[in-house]
Amino acid sequence: MSQPAAPLAQDGLDSAPPAPQTVDETGMTREFLLELILKVMYRRGAETVSAVCGVIRISPGIVSDLFEMLREERLIQTLGSLRADVRAEMRYELTDMGRLRAMEAAGRMDYAGPCPVTLEQFRGVVAAQSVKDHRIGRDKLEAAFAKLVTPEGVLDRLGPAVNSGRSILLYGPPGNGKSSYAHALSVAMEGGINVPYSILVDGELISVFDPALHRMIPEEDPWTPRDLLESGAPDLRYALCVRPAVVTGAELTTDMLDLRFNATSRTYQAPVHMKAVNGVLIVDDLGRQKQTPQALINRLIVPMEEGVDYLSLQSGMSFQIPFDTLMILSTNIPPAQLMDAAGLRRIYYKIMIERPSQADFIEIFRRVCKARKLETSPEAERYITDVLYPQSGLDFAAYHAVYVVDQSIASCDFHGVPRVLRPDFMSDAWSNLSVIEDA
Repeated sequence: MSQPAAPLAQDGLDSAPPAPQTVDETGMTREFLLELILKVMYRRGAETVSAVCGVIRISPGIVSDLFEMLREERLIQTLGSLRADVRAEMRYELTDMGRLRAMEAAGRMDYAGPCPVTLEQFRGVVAAQSVKDHRIGRDKLEAAFAKLVTPEGVLDRLGPAVNSGRSILLYGPPGNGKSSYAHALSVAMEGGINVPYSILVDGELISVFDPALHRMIPEEDPWTPRDLLESGAPDLRYALCVRPAVVTGAELTTDMLDLRFNATSRTYQAPVHMKAVNGVLIVDDLGRQKQTPQALINRLIVPMEEGVDYLSLQSGMSFQIPFDTLMILSTNIPPAQLMDAAGLRRIYYKIMIERPSQADFIEIFRRVCKARKLETSPEAERYITDVLYPQSGLDFAAYHAVYVVDQSIASCDFHGVPRVLRPDFMSDAWSNLSVIEDA
């Protein structure tokens, strides 16, 4: 995946909080930070202040003070310096008492990563980079949709919907680009945001950053502990990422919108919509899930209406998180069959994605051929519009172009002939668009 352009990073840098300079500014207790350092030394073999800073991502000044406390409590001891140089960094190791303390801490919470942020800090950063404040113009939307053929007027409806930051329902007959439109909208929304690696709520750790969903800027983090010493350095407990686009489909269930507890590490994983915060959450194929669309919408009514959601820890404690997400739903099923009027009312923008016109279909067909490096011709195009469509009685659909082109190529390769659009191979491909049912 290519590295995002510099302007993306600037968005996130503008809203990044400054690095904490004291223990109090981290929002964590000294006890928590001391145990986190012990676990990092125990689990990762870190021996120096810099090595620990490289993991927990807080200032060397703070970590140095905490190391001194650990040494005074005889939980760590010095091993000597890295080099025979007065400026060389001192090495440390866990004492027997420190190793025991680290194992006890890992038994309560087996986490040895970046220092978490508080819930209040998380809320503040989310508010500073809200999707409702992220504006896109027509030029940016057109650039995101450049590879798609869109019916006239569709972008005029999509643009205001995206800028509103409210929920969007894309509906219409299957195979006409609803999923592609949703993905293009997520591209238009791209920009730099700060994603916390984890947050701490009532002493419980919730992992938020997910390398499978969050793309860092740059993709390889080049920071060093020295960066934290610079005046106004950003808080590196947050990863600078492209606004996420989290896609769910038929697998979505309401329990995916709740915290997931890992009994082994005794930590939590953030739910799907929390990982999509400040980005895009795409619910594809609405109506194909195990649970009814009405049940899913009922679960999301409060978040969509109020911009917040409520999650619960195993202890029973409930807390509020921001629901700052552009939610895009797509479906092939008529909306009135999916949910009641109250549910539909909660979805602010409902945009019909029509079948392509004949002219749009031909343009789609030409683009598919170009992408496959296959030469088209007026004869091949007329064979589809004047013969195959009238004979089958089918309506125009965007996906038909891919069917014909890809299966024609497969037939050419099988028969060992040059890749060209032959009528017989095109006809064979067309026959795969439907099945003959028994009488």
